[in-house]
Amino acid sequence: MLESVLHALHLNETFLAMLISFLILVFILQQVAFKPILKALDERRQKVEESISRAENDLEEANRMRAENAAELAKARQEAHDLIARATKVGEEKAQEIVAAAQAEANRLKEKAVADIQREKEKALEELRSHVVNLSILAAEKVIRKNLDEPTQRQLVDEVINEVGKLPC
Repeated sequence: MLESVLHALHLNETFLAMLISFLILVFILQQVAFKPILKALDERRQKVEESISRAENDLEEANRMRAENAAELAKARQEAHDLIARATKVGEEKAQEIVAAAQAEANRLKEKAVADIQREKEKALEELRSHVVNLSILAAEKVIRKNLDEPTQRQLVDEVINEVGKLPC
């Protein structure tokens, strides 16, 4: 009966053996090769998807960190700018204080020098007055001692002039 069906379908025994062998091969390959290959492909697909997911997460994290770093850098720059501004302001204030102190010291020294000069001037004038008084007394003594005729008077004036020249000034 199998032979009649095969003849009716124009199939021979070799073809039937090949067909059965092919089906057995497909079954064996499905059990042995296709399932492991499909399983390996599925695992590989999952790994690739996980890698892509991790890469996307890493990229998001890197972008977040970059944004944080940029914000921190901007903050640090602003703080540095503020610090420089404060230091400059403090430096200018100190410079003004130093200039004011120097001017006050210069004024104090000037006033002291003027006072010293005034004292020395008064002292010199007092000494000069004392010398003039002494010379006047000396001249008066000499006038009283001598009669004042013209040669005597000239001689007296010359003596006073010589004595004035000898006095320490």
